[in-house]
Amino acid sequence: MATSIDALSVGFTIAEYGLLEAILAAMIIAGITFFICYGGLAIGKKAGTKLAGKAGILGGVILIFIGLEIFITSWF
Repeated sequence: MATSIDALSVGFTIAEYGLLEAILAAMIIAGITFFICYGGLAIGKKAGTKLAGKAGILGGVILIFIGLEIFITSWF
């Protein structure tokens, strides 16, 4: 839901731009998104081959820590 609200606010902002400014903003957003996604894929390839056998355990541990964090912060 937060991503949708963020995209909506960016859409409202870009709607105020002129045509060339909107195209430039969209190209900048697309370029940055491409490079971040490409970097994530490259890191995932290297980490995936090294952690292939332990990925399930690592994912479970991360989920447990997220659950604990939510549980602990809901009490305070």
